[in-house]
Amino acid sequence: MAALPPQPPGSLPPEPPGVAPPGGPPPVGPPQGPYSPGGAYAGQMPAQPYVSQPMPQPVVVKVHKRTFWLTIAQIIIILKAILIILLAAASVAIGVYILTAGHAALHNIPGYDNYANQFGNAFVNAAGALFFAFAVVPLVIGIVDLILGIVVGRPSNVARWIIVVLDVLSIIIALTDFGRVNSSTGDLILIVYLALQVIVLYALLLDPATRRNFAGKAT
Repeated sequence: MAALPPQPPGSLPPEPPGVAPPGGPPPVGPPQGPYSPGGAYAGQMPAQPYVSQPMPQPVVVKVHKRTFWLTIAQIIIILKAILIILLAAASVAIGVYILTAGHAALHNIPGYDNYANQFGNAFVNAAGALFFAFAVVPLVIGIVDLILGIVVGRPSNVARWIIVVLDVLSIIIALTDFGRVNSSTGDLILIVYLALQVIVLYALLLDPATRRNFAGKAT
């Protein structure tokens, strides 16, 4: 250890180097900020901009409720489809009977002898095929109507609009047939048919409760 230099009388000897004088403030280190995850301090992290979170959207639940007019429309459509299918089946049955019974099934038709002598068995085959052809279109229409009448009650907007379009076409065709019908029975059938078609059209297109039902806002 080196010798201390001489000190004037009455003075305290100097403190050795590196030793803090008694009563002095303790050594102060670097400022400590609040601790944050990852070992970094808040004072050293850049400020993050606040991003607002989108509010969750409410879930819209569609409410469907069967209405009186929808039920009436379904009953009309399904019954009409069944009737058309039965007519098509009857036409097929007549065709099968003609092909099975042969000439015996047609001998009561006026002018049958002339046709039979001229065409022979070809006349019988043509008559049977004609009844089969008559059955094809009604059968397809009946099956389509039956499917639409069932599906529209789910409810299905696709089936609804298909029925509306077909219903309008049916009404137009029925109105044009009034000039061709020359019997009171035919006129009565057309009037009943038109009334049923108008009921279906009102139920699916105009009735307020049914429209709310298809929109999912039934009350």
